[in-house]
Amino acid sequence: MIKLYIFSLLVIVFALVVSLYLGFPADPGYLLISFGNYTFETSLFVLLVAITVIYLIVKLIIIIFGWVNPWHLIRFGRDYKKHRQSRKRSKTVEGLLYFTRGNWESSYKLLTDSSKDADASVVNYLAAAYAAYQNDNRDAWMKALEQAELEYPAVRSTINSLKAQLLFRSDQLEQCVAVLQQLKNSSLNDSSLLNLLKEVYLKLQDWDQLEKLLPALEKNAAVGAEELERIRVRIFMEKLYSMAAQQSDDPSQTGAKLHKFWKKAPARFREDERVVRHYTELLHGLSQNEDAAKAIEFALSKNWSDKLIVQYGEMDFGIYQKQLLQAESWLKDRPGNAALLLSLGRLALRCELWGKAKEYFETSISIEPTSAAHGEFARLLRSMGEEEASERHRDAYIESLGAQLPDLPLPDRSSLGAEK
Repeated sequence: MIKLYIFSLLVIVFALVVSLYLGFPADPGYLLISFGNYTFETSLFVLLVAITVIYLIVKLIIIIFGWVNPWHLIRFGRDYKKHRQSRKRSKTVEGLLYFTRGNWESSYKLLTDSSKDADASVVNYLAAAYAAYQNDNRDAWMKALEQAELEYPAVRSTINSLKAQLLFRSDQLEQCVAVLQQLKNSSLNDSSLLNLLKEVYLKLQDWDQLEKLLPALEKNAAVGAEELERIRVRIFMEKLYSMAAQQSDDPSQTGAKLHKFWKKAPARFREDERVVRHYTELLHGLSQNEDAAKAIEFALSKNWSDKLIVQYGEMDFGIYQKQLLQAESWLKDRPGNAALLLSLGRLALRCELWGKAKEYFETSISIEPTSAAHGEFARLLRSMGEEEASERHRDAYIESLGAQLPDLPLPDRSSLGAEK
């Protein structure tokens, strides 16, 4: 366009020069224009010069307007804004990349710096909070989550869910419970929330609240059936312990309450090996030995357990004759049970039936040589004066416990005497 303008200007100048050279000024002509009460008169030469000047001015304005086009300025502004936005977006992306690589400090800085961008989202704050947690900066992740809640109230439940998880991992359990209780009111069917609440109650050992949570856990299938049963068993055992630990001047009254509570318990608890062992230990501590023995006998009649029969022979219930007779009745159906034979040997010792005890221990070892059977047999033989046999079983006892000494060179008694 500039070239065209220069070319036009040269043509006009050339035409003027030719006109002047041909004598145009000698007779410039005359022009009269009348319009209503107005008239305009001039020479033709002046008119041509004026038209030329006006044309040049208009042409110059058009060229300048082309240079300083407001649409160009608007487009430049848009391009600049897009460039800034792309830089912001690149900071978010870069921060997330650092996040995946575990560079928590850089990730936190980039994600927070880009959080004010128009294209930023709550993810910036959530990822920044987690990065700050991994960097062990509690104030930073709490601040990030508070800011997220302020700017994105519509996703408050998601923000508080992350806050609860971070509080739980930081062992700030009381605050975690407070957040989870708020969430529970608005998200009753959230399995992950219920699971986390379950873990918090377990850590706090708040068995009452955990028991109240069980229906929701079961209804929403937040945990499997096996885990749910384990939780129920744990709660029941803790209730037993709590009742036994109550201060009372008369332990028999506490034992009676415990026994009454036990009788009302579901049958599966009264047959469960772990629960029965716990219950009998509590009763034994309260000197309620007969009830303790009966609890084991009932459980064994329903579901046989080697651990329970061993406990039956280990604990001193003070009713040895009854126990021995009961255990011998079980032997008819389980003549090759080593654990039962071990307990029979111990019960025979309590009844001071040395020969019978020796026979039971010997038979138990022949079936399954356990460390307990070797140990019991060794000390019985030693008390009966059978030192050599006792030593053999004592060595077997030590070996079965994993305390066997390595083969090492030892001095000869004769050489020690010669050195002296």
